[in-house]
This record gives sequence, structure tokens and C-alpha cells, in this order.
Amino acid sequence: MTVPWTISRYLVKEVAQHTALGLLAATPVILIPNVFDQAEEFWIAGATLADQLEMARCIVPLVIGYSLPIAFLFGLMMAIGRLRGDREITAMRANGLGAGALVAPICVLGAVIALITAYLMIEAEPRLRRELVTLGLRLASRGGLIEEQKFQSFGDRMIFVRKRGEGRRLEGVMILDASRKDRRIQVFAETGEFSFDPESGILHLSLENGDLRVDPHPSDAFEEYRISFAGFDYDFPALRRGVGPLRDFVDQLRMDELRDAIRRLEADDRVWELSYRNPRIYATQIQRMFSIPFSPLLFALVGASLGLRGVIRSRARGMLAALALFAGYYGLFVYVQDIAREGVLPPQLAIWAPNAILLVIGVGLIAEDRRLR
Repeated sequence: MTVPWTISRYLVKEVAQHTALGLLAATPVILIPNVFDQAEEFWIAGATLADQLEMARCIVPLVIGYSLPIAFLFGLMMAIGRLRGDREITAMRANGLGAGALVAPICVLGAVIALITAYLMIEAEPRLRRELVTLGLRLASRGGLIEEQKFQSFGDRMIFVRKRGEGRRLEGVMILDASRKDRRIQVFAETGEFSFDPESGILHLSLENGDLRVDPHPSDAFEEYRISFAGFDYDFPALRRGVGPLRDFVDQLRMDELRDAIRRLEADDRVWELSYRNPRIYATQIQRMFSIPFSPLLFALVGASLGLRGVIRSRARGMLAALALFAGYYGLFVYVQDIAREGVLPPQLAIWAPNAILLVIGVGLIAEDRRLR
């Protein structure tokens, strides 16, 4: 028992070291574009250095949730390539160690990677994405909510500001309020000032020197109301559930919220807070949150099986094998995700198809190795 345990630790250490190197290489490749995209938006909204650091705190774990399985795949293949190239696997087999001595420890490490990935995708990702929304709300409270020379929609209201002045001053304000079904309100003001309460999501406008126009009700005898004002206070919920940043996108929902969204959509409930009205999208997300974390365990099975067959004989071949497996698996995953959302196949069947293929390949390679021995 001592020799297999020693070898198991050695194999796990070898693969873990290469995985760590792969994680250091893969994470920045995925992270940098995301950070720069978010940073540009936050910088425009007046983000401080502390805001940028908090943004990075949220984004880094999100990225690791996707880069970790990729890093494990590349680390595994390169480790197998080195062990084969140095004939260490050949020596293990010559000393009577069977397939289990190589496959079992690598699959255990794959299971650990799978559990970490599952936590990051199922538990951490929805929470971190909502924290990014909260950070955006804080920036909005500092004045980043209203932009000049842009028609901005806030639910049933639209606002246009010709120019932003110093602080929170506004010039050339136009508001179209269609929140009431029986009549529409238009507000025009020369100048004004705004404030925002991030707790309630209420935007307060203190307008100066303008006109208030109200479309007539069908029962009214005259055409429209028109009132001139020197000062006018206008409040409305700029950010609320179902509007703008507070709309629930599918990747912000926890597992129980995804199931509840499916139930409500199938029951034809009014779900204004949801970003999509297709229940298949939420069903696909549920399967996706489980199937991607399962992939490292299958990568371990396939990688160890290829090592037994001697297909990977060097780090270079390991890298090529990892690229081929990565392109095949994730390319197929993107395809089946689309057809699941479109209803061509049930999400439970479509999303798990790439994993099923890897499982069949891995088990088939191990069975063939046992038959040849």
C-alpha cells in the first residue's frame, strides 16, 4: 500500500503544479478584457480607486470559475506528457501498477477541482454579479446615472439632458412620462439639479423655468393642460425591480430563483423583473450550472486514459491534446446551449451531451487498456 500511496501523492502533486501554472496563464487572458470593459464604464461613472478594487474583487472569482476547469485540462495534459516523455508511466506499469494507480488519484484531484468550480458557479457567481450591480448603484448615487446628449429609458419614463453642468446641475431637460395609461405627461425645463437615493432607487429632479404639458383624457373637452413653472420637483423610481440595472438577468439568479422563474413563466405570471420570458433559458442555466463543474472530473478520466494508451508522449503533445479537447468540448457546449434555448432538444439532454461524450471516451479507453493487458 505504501508504493501506490506514494505514487498517488506524486501524481496529484505533478498535475496540481501544472494546473496552478495553467491557472496563472488562463485567468489573466479571460480577466483582462472583462476588467477593462467594466473599468471603462465605472470610470465614466466617476469610480474611485476603491471602487475599481471592489470591482476586481467581484470579477476575479467569476473568472476563476471558468478558467479553473480549463487550467486543469491543460495542466493535466502537460503533466501526463511529461510523465510519458520521461518514461515514468512506463516504469509504473512495468512494476505491476494497473490503470487504477494512475486514474484514481487524478480523478480525485478532478473531483476536488469540480467541487471548487461548482461552488464558484452555483453559489458565488449570482451573489458576485449582484454585488457588481450594487456597486453600480452606488456610482449612480454620485451622479453617474444621468448622461448628457442621450435618451435614457427608466421603465415608462424617458429623459433627455442636453448638457451636464458642474456637480449635479442639468441644462435642457426633457421628460416623457407614460406611467399612466390614461394620459401622458411631458416636462421641459431650462435648468435643474438631480439627486439619487440608492436605498429606494428614487431619482429626484429639481427643475427650474419650464413647462408641464399633460395630454388630455378622452373625456376632457379641451386638448391639453399646459402649466409654466419657475420651480418643479419631480420624483420617480429610476431603479427598481424589473428596470435597468435591477432587472434580473439569468446569470444573477440563484438556483431557487431560477426554478421559481420557470414555474412563474409556465404559469403565465407577470414577471417584469426578469430579463427573458422564455422558460427554456432558465432551465438551460440550471443545467449549465451543474454540467460545467462536472467537466474537470471527466477531463481527468479522459486525460489519464490517454496517458495509459501512450497517446501523449511530451508536454508539446499534451498541449496540443488539451487544445483539441478544449476546442471540441467547449465548441460543442456552446452549440448545445443554443439549441437547448431554442427548444430543439430538452436542456437536460442537450447540455449534458458533451459530458456524456467525454464519459464514453474515457470509459472506452480504460476498458480497451484492460483488454490489451
